[in-house]
Amino acid sequence: MVRRFLKMIMMAAAVVALTASCRDDDPVAEAAPAVRDAEVSVSVRFSLPQSRTGDPGSGHQEFAEGWDRLDLYFVYDDGTVLTERVARADFKSSMIFGVYEGSVQVFAAAVPSEQAEASVRTPYEVRSLTVTDAYNAVQGDDARKEYMLGFFSGVSAKREIVKEQTIVINLVLNRLVAKIDMQWDVQSGITEGSFVDASMSEISFRGYATGYLFPPSEAPATAVGTVRELATIDGTVSARNGRAYFYTFPGAGCGFDFGLTFNGGDISGGERRYVATFSEPLTGDAWHKVNITVRGTNVSGDASPVTIRLEQ
Repeated sequence: MVRRFLKMIMMAAAVVALTASCRDDDPVAEAAPAVRDAEVSVSVRFSLPQSRTGDPGSGHQEFAEGWDRLDLYFVYDDGTVLTERVARADFKSSMIFGVYEGSVQVFAAAVPSEQAEASVRTPYEVRSLTVTDAYNAVQGDDARKEYMLGFFSGVSAKREIVKEQTIVINLVLNRLVAKIDMQWDVQSGITEGSFVDASMSEISFRGYATGYLFPPSEAPATAVGTVRELATIDGTVSARNGRAYFYTFPGAGCGFDFGLTFNGGDISGGERRYVATFSEPLTGDAWHKVNITVRGTNVSGDASPVTIRLEQ
């Protein structure tokens, strides 16, 4: 009887072991993918510079939204990121998107077609997105200016998404580049008798060809890359006076290199070079006016570069 009882126990143990083994071989049930069972209405408005004073005309490219695609990133507190892309032809001022429940911010960027489509998975990757460098995207000064003017972005306030409620999120998109409006005048140096002749030449602007799509709020003038020559104009087109516009993404060290040639008094064929740099980093969506007036006083023939700091 004892032997029979032990045999039954051993058989039962074997059955239990076999059953456990079979359970280990069963496939693990995967969690069902999250369903976008909520809706959000995103309203987008562009901030354009019509209200600026002292900036003549309205025919500049900056008075239009020169973008081709709207990229939207829904960034949740739990780290989830949803991406939506809207072509310019399909854009509406108010659009409905399927989303999840939860606390979310919308990061939106309107970009030209040359901007690479980014695949992002984390909030950090969204905040770190950068503009495709203008020198890599397009060729020529005019095309580069137009390309740089085509970038806008904005970040919404945080909202709580709830099922069976259509939450409205409002966004204002600002242009990412700063405008530098340079006006020069050497006529007064001639008419006042200081020079027989004077002219500007080779005016070059130094700035940034790329920047962050979503500039950090704590340091909006943070630069990407290094300062470089973005555009050059030939002063002989309007040697005595003229006006030109330049654009740059945010950063420090932006400014001009230019030359002044002159004849008058005891100087014949004189030339002087200048390096003008802004005293503070330039931020996006800002207008900076620079006036250069040549009076013809305290002039020498020394061609060494003279450093000038441009106050903002």
